[in-house]
Amino acid sequence: MNINDLLIFRTVVQTGSFSKAAAELNYTQSNISMKIQNLEAMYHTTFFYRGHRGIRLTPKGEQFYEMVLKMLHLYEKSFEVLQDSEENRGLLRIGSMESTAALHLPALLTTFHKAYKQVDITILTSPSQQNIERLENYELDGAFVVGPVYKENILAKEFVCEELVVITSSKHKRIDSLRDVEDSTLITFHHGCSYRAILEHWLHEDGVRPQKRMEFGTLDGIIGCVAAGLGVTLLPRAIAQRYMDTQSLSLHILATKQAQIPTWFIYRNDEVQSPALKYFLETIDAYDYPSI
Repeated sequence: MNINDLLIFRTVVQTGSFSKAAAELNYTQSNISMKIQNLEAMYHTTFFYRGHRGIRLTPKGEQFYEMVLKMLHLYEKSFEVLQDSEENRGLLRIGSMESTAALHLPALLTTFHKAYKQVDITILTSPSQQNIERLENYELDGAFVVGPVYKENILAKEFVCEELVVITSSKHKRIDSLRDVEDSTLITFHHGCSYRAILEHWLHEDGVRPQKRMEFGTLDGIIGCVAAGLGVTLLPRAIAQRYMDTQSLSLHILATKQAQIPTWFIYRNDEVQSPALKYFLETIDAYDYPSI
């Protein structure tokens, strides 16, 4: 077994198909099948159920997949950890909610880049739940999420605390309780968004069941539709304040709800932590966030 065998196994799992893995890796399908069969023979077990509807992992396959993700992560990070250079190099893959990326990351990344110009950063915006899953699958080095996150293999530090407000068009009637939005369309990010989950929890608590919903993948889409009077949403106050100069919006504070919600930066509790991630954590600790 070598690193290439592990890469093949990971690709098969992530694509869900021998043929798709072969196309992605530029192998023949027979070559991919043989590599997987050799791995199964070496471990004297079966990693995949094979059927007319495709493949899926066996329980042993799921265990092996978790180990493969960790082994490949350690292999990739070993080059950063063991590099013989005085320059602070490396690669960071950071997940973020779109609201955090819009509000806070420009200033944070500017500070980080000034100190560590040789570190390359990729920012991937997704809802909190998807960021957590990507972190666990070693697709990210860290992520900004609404927390806290209670998982043994994940560490977290508080980043900022946001005040959540109901946002409507400026022509919407005053909102004093969630009963006032029962006839409104809820405009939210897709499933997995923490702000959406909080709003749905609040509505359930108050016995409110809106009949209409609209989902968007972008912040601009949500704000634009809210400003046009198509519905209401729940987002950080700072987001609404950023858009109020150009959009007709009103903010509504729900005094009966705990609306101060922390955003956390989460990362795996790895035995080996890359220098680039250490630099990023230090920047989070030292950075003085500007008032918004």
